[in-house]
Amino acid sequence: MNIRWRSAFRYPQTIFLLIGAALGYLAMAVFTRASVVGLGVGALITLGMLIAWFLQFQRDRITTTGNLLNRTVMLEHLDAIARRLAGVETLSVWADAYQWASASQTAAAEIAQREPTLVPDLVETLYTVEALVSDVGGSAIALEQVQTEQYRTLTQRQLTQSCDRLRATHDQLQQLRDQIVLFQLKADAAASAALPARLQLLIDANKTTLKAATDDRPSP
Repeated sequence: MNIRWRSAFRYPQTIFLLIGAALGYLAMAVFTRASVVGLGVGALITLGMLIAWFLQFQRDRITTTGNLLNRTVMLEHLDAIARRLAGVETLSVWADAYQWASASQTAAAEIAQREPTLVPDLVETLYTVEALVSDVGGSAIALEQVQTEQYRTLTQRQLTQSCDRLRATHDQLQQLRDQIVLFQLKADAAASAALPARLQLLIDANKTTLKAATDDRPSP
């Protein structure tokens, strides 16, 4: 079975299931006085429960595309980037990028709950966040490998630009979430009406950074 173990263990239900299965097996052993039949039946029941649960996390059954406002989907996308860029998870810049992206998703999801009309723009924003994370990871790995000063300077510039943009997106989404809370408390319709335009500016800024990074990459 090709199980997405990291995803499975994000759920507290997984831990509860493991503890419950262990206690249930122990109870079966005590009840049957550790007879061979009792232990065998208990093992089959426990194994069946665990297999049924973890089968839900097979890679070929759960797609990694979809609504990035769903936290599980967003984290799956980030994990897919990490799997593609072997060794990136050991780099501190990746940890920062992952944290900014994760917190951005949380803020975007909270905004979506308060302002459902912003969902399309928020999803697009998170796709630019994902692209920025991918660029950060790729640049960080490249920086570990390139030798010439020219390409190291170019790669470092791309990495810095993507990190700065990712952090700025995180900060702006956090601010936007807080502002929406205040707007709704004050019933400020005029301020709320300006939100889509502000989100679009954020999306455009992210896309500009991504395009610049693409344009700066040397041709093979």
